[in-house]
Amino acid sequence: MQPNEKTKRFRDFREVEFKTEAREADGGKKELIVRGYPILFNTPTKVWDYWYDEITEVILPTALDSVDLQNVFLLYGHDMNRVLGRSGKNMRLEIDETGLFMECVMPNTQEARDIYNLIEAGIVDGMSFWLRTHDQVNPATLTRTVTKIEELPEVTITAFPAYKETVVIAMEEERRKVLRERQEMARRVEEELKNFN
Repeated sequence: MQPNEKTKRFRDFREVEFKTEAREADGGKKELIVRGYPILFNTPTKVWDYWYDEITEVILPTALDSVDLQNVFLLYGHDMNRVLGRSGKNMRLEIDETGLFMECVMPNTQEARDIYNLIEAGIVDGMSFWLRTHDQVNPATLTRTVTKIEELPEVTITAFPAYKETVVIAMEEERRKVLRERQEMARRVEEELKNFN
């Protein structure tokens, strides 16, 4: 049975690595932060397709151009009852040359702290996303080039990353503090030099 080229819509999950950070917020309160790239551009990746089994997929940098990122959720295990974040609330989404960057300040719940600890320990180290697209698989080459994502309802934390090429930078709280102090010192020195001249 072949897919209907005009009406078939995809509900696909993709997975990538991500990391954590703990930083001090106002008043000395500790914030638990996770960040990564749920979507990578121009990265050929083997994924599973309902009709063709394993295919190679590439997401183009233009694929997110018309996607509304104002109401995307961060879930655990694609479970809609386990919400950890929401764009515009405690999660930030940003498109750059690498892909879709995500940063979330985890909520102050026991589940969020438990999940953060699993990530920090390296037990759970993946992210996934749910997309809808009309782009079709080329049956001759078993490839799909995603040119346009119709909808991105959620990104999720998962134990099974597939996009292993992702590079994510995570900074420990102390390193972050030192960096902030160095930046502040450089700013003060620059300001004094301006005043000196």
